[in-house]
Amino acid sequence: RNLMGWGVRKMTFVDSGRVSLSNPVRQSLFTHQDAADGRPKAQAACEAVRAVMPDAEAAHVELEIPMPGHPQQSVQGLRAAVQKLQDLVASHDVVCMLTDSRESRWLPSLLVAAA
Repeated sequence: RNLMGWGVRKMTFVDSGRVSLSNPVRQSLFTHQDAADGRPKAQAACEAVRAVMPDAEAAHVELEIPMPGHPQQSVQGLRAAVQKLQDLVASHDVVCMLTDSRESRWLPSLLVAAA
């Protein structure tokens, strides 16, 4: 919501998680109903932005960010996830990494630095 107050109108949310009961008390884009329904975080955040600012160009991508030390489904899946992240970084002016762990910020940080 703060970004919208500063005039940001175009944003993309990337997450593979679901809204849990701890999210609404910490993050204003989620509701307790989102948690009860187990909604995807990226989708719920995107829709909350559009509810506050209907002219916002909000998008969502459900993507598990590859992390060091975490198992991957397949080499092909890993390559697809990395390519998707590269494409997202290349198509945005600003990247805010608001994930829960250093591991989840590692690859996006490298991609941003290389862009």
